[in-house]
Amino acid sequence: MKKYLCIPLIVFSLYGTAQKIEQISETDIQGITILSGNSFAGEQLKVYLGNSANLYLEYGLQKLFVTEYALNNDKATLEVYIMVNAPSAFGIYSVSVSGCIKSNLFGSFSCITPYYVAAVTGPLFVYARNKTRTESGQALCEQLVKLLTDKNPQEIWYAPAVTQSAKAAPFTNTLRYYKGPLGLMKGLPFWSEMFKNIDFHMFTMNIYTPEYSGIIAWIIFPDENTFSSFIMKTGIDGMSDPAKAVQVSNGLYRSWHKINSTKILFMESNSPLADIRDFISVMPDDKWLEEKLSE
Repeated sequence: MKKYLCIPLIVFSLYGTAQKIEQISETDIQGITILSGNSFAGEQLKVYLGNSANLYLEYGLQKLFVTEYALNNDKATLEVYIMVNAPSAFGIYSVSVSGCIKSNLFGSFSCITPYYVAAVTGPLFVYARNKTRTESGQALCEQLVKLLTDKNPQEIWYAPAVTQSAKAAPFTNTLRYYKGPLGLMKGLPFWSEMFKNIDFHMFTMNIYTPEYSGIIAWIIFPDENTFSSFIMKTGIDGMSDPAKAVQVSNGLYRSWHKINSTKILFMESNSPLADIRDFISVMPDDKWLEEKLSE
């Protein structure tokens, strides 16, 4: 059972068991007042999220809780998004935050700006909005996010093996996750054409070295035919050496490395000096993550 404004509720996640969310009550923070509390699911999500609802649904949003808090002269809105799994929670976080002053103080990932605090913990994406835009209001947002993540410990989520390679390690702060066209249009629009009518799950990182800059991607396809269709769309000759950087029609260089029949590393860069083999991890991909992505 889950407490939400003293009303018993049960929220089921796609892990197969009840996802219990312990909300912040007026007894958790001295002097705080709950002004309102609402939950949204299904078509109701569009009432609160408007045109953004489709993006959240693409990432697997199951339910949203929105609570308004007041403390002294400050007001803050706390939004708790229950996503289908931890990678999806990270995915919507990764395309939603920018301008972070401080990072990764709460949950698995977090972002603090002057006007909001966002965090990921397991399948939860937590977002606190500083409605009064004051320093004390921002402190309230940080307190709300920390308390919410502390009250709801989740299974540790591990990023794909590509982030564990020594060459990629300096760029893990640029990690993003995509699973559909809306996410791509928001975060990586110039790759949208390559993935048109393609089903996929993909993590990307931006790479910057003295020799070149580019993007490395770890992509999962549902089957080998989809994988082959994607390679054709990249402009790379399927008969050429996959690891060799090939210049394509946009003047950039692309290469790929096959992990198995449905999983590849893919790289786009501004120089033929980029070598995708530098990003092949010696560690195996995390089985838990692969199973969750396939659901």
